[in-house]
Amino acid sequence: MDMLESTAIEFDLLNRNLKRMSIDDLVIDFDNVNKVYWVHANLHQPDIFKKICDILRLPAATIKLCEEKDTLPLLVDDDDTLSLRIQCLLSGKLQKDKEIDFSTLIIHLTKNFCLTASAMPVPILQEFIDNCPKSIRYAKTPCFILFLMIELVINAYAKILFDFEFVTDQIDSSVTAMKTRGYTTVMRVKHQAMKVKRYVVALQEILMRISGREIAVISEQCRMSLQNLSNHCYMVTNEIDSIREMLNSLLNQLDNALMQKMSNTMQVLTSFATILLPLSLITGIYGMNFHWMPELNWKYGYFYALGLLAVCGIGLFYIFKKKKYF
Repeated sequence: MDMLESTAIEFDLLNRNLKRMSIDDLVIDFDNVNKVYWVHANLHQPDIFKKICDILRLPAATIKLCEEKDTLPLLVDDDDTLSLRIQCLLSGKLQKDKEIDFSTLIIHLTKNFCLTASAMPVPILQEFIDNCPKSIRYAKTPCFILFLMIELVINAYAKILFDFEFVTDQIDSSVTAMKTRGYTTVMRVKHQAMKVKRYVVALQEILMRISGREIAVISEQCRMSLQNLSNHCYMVTNEIDSIREMLNSLLNQLDNALMQKMSNTMQVLTSFATILLPLSLITGIYGMNFHWMPELNWKYGYFYALGLLAVCGIGLFYIFKKKKYF
C-alpha cells in the first residue's frame, strides 16, 4: 500500500465547505475560529515535516513524539492541546498464514487544527479524506476530525473480527470432519486476536480518559461522541473475548481428536502385534532345532507348521475384525 503524501484540508465551518491544499499553500489564521485544518505529515518527508512544524508552531514535545520509534499507545493532554499515539491496522483484511501488521498514528489536536503524522501507510487516512465532505455539516470544532479518525480506527478493528469469525468457523468445520491439521492455525488466529484486543483496550482507556475529564480543545458534544466510541471499543473487546473462547474450545476439540486418532492407531498396532505374537512363538519353538524334536522328522512337518501359523493368524485377524479393532 502506498503512503499518503503530506497534505492539508481547510474546513470552512461557516459556509460548510472544504478545500484540499498542498503544504506550500497552507496558511493558518489562528484567530479565525470559523476555519479549522487537518494537516497530515508523512514522516518520510523530513523537509516538508519541518515546514509543517513551522507553520503549525508545533511545540518541541509534539515534534519529539512524532520522531519517536515507540509504538505503545499514549495520551498527552495539556491545557489547550491533546496528543495521542495509537495503533491502526495496516490492512483491513486477514491474510492467510501472515501476521496482522499495525502502523503507528500520531494525532495532535488544538482549537485551530488537527495534525496526523505517520511513518507507515495508514489506510484510514484515505477513508477520512473520502468521508469528511459528508461529515463537515456536523462540524463545530476540530474535535470532529479526532472523532472521525478514532471511529475509523475502531471500525477497522471491528471489521477484521468478521475475518476471525470466518476462519474460526472454517477450523470448526475441519475439526468436525476430523481434519486435525488446524492446530497451528488456531494458535496463530488466537495470537492475532489477542494482539488486536491489546490495542483496542489501550484505545478504550484513552477514550475513557478523554471523555472523563474537561479538556479545553474537547467540546461537550465531542466528549459525548467519544464516550460512544469508548462503548464501541468495549463491544469490540467483548467480541474478541467471545472469539477467544471459541478458539479455546476448538483447541480442546483438536486435542480430543488427536488423542482419539492416536488411540485408534495404537489399537490397530496392538491388534497386529497380538496376531504376530503367537506366530513368533510357534516359529521360535520349531526353530530351536533340538535333536530329539519329533516334528523335525515328520514328512509333512513343514506344511503342518505353516498351516498352524495360517490358522492362528487368520483366526486372530477374524476375531479382531469382528470386534472392529481395525
